[in-house]
Amino acid sequence: MDEKKKSILIHFLTEFILIGIGIGILVVLLFIKDFEFSWSIASLWVFLYNGILFTYWLWKNDSKLWEKSIVGGYFLLIEIIIAGSFVSF
Repeated sequence: MDEKKKSILIHFLTEFILIGIGIGILVVLLFIKDFEFSWSIASLWVFLYNGILFTYWLWKNDSKLWEKSIVGGYFLLIEIIIAGSFVSF
């Protein structure tokens, strides 16, 4: 297998793993709440999965530190807004 095919295979495998993690988190949250879907479960799932995706992006991205800091600040703002929908401050 040449390098291009290996790169594509690794890319799709990584996406499959990330999607599997997202579905797994949703199933665990639904299992904890006896499979009763609510907006608070959806908000909690978005909160957790968003954190995982952002962490993966930080790890793989080659941006400068100041660019990552700006995006990190925006991410924290969004996470606070999302957390406000399932937790009362």
